[in-house]
Amino acid sequence: MLGFLFVCLVLGQLVMPVIGTVYANCSEPSIPLTSCGQISANGCCAKGCIRNAVGRCVLEQCTGSWNGWLRRPVTMSCYFHWFLLIFAAVVIALMTVIVILNLIFEVRVCLRKRRLARYVRFSPRSSPSSSVV
Repeated sequence: MLGFLFVCLVLGQLVMPVIGTVYANCSEPSIPLTSCGQISANGCCAKGCIRNAVGRCVLEQCTGSWNGWLRRPVTMSCYFHWFLLIFAAVVIALMTVIVILNLIFEVRVCLRKRRLARYVRFSPRSSPSSSVV
């Protein structure tokens, strides 16, 4: 049932798109790009700008604040940027934990060796009384 609704939604958008939206292939060199701060007629904004709900090209500020990427509209480059930052933070945290655990293990081994070297057990054969038969 959910799949049927999804197919109807997709087909409805392909057959009858939303009125007022203009679709243009912005990657073509012949299509003019609108600079930031101007109203875009074809929906194509210059690099670093995005089209807001009014149709004006505004500067994308997804990294200006911690919740900037939650505001609409954002581009995939903004999501990818935040993904890279979060992934790097996770990798750094994981490596820091591994280094700290390794350091704790090495200190434990070193202290164990010191303790064993300090208290040497004597075997009965090495004692002076064992040489007398």
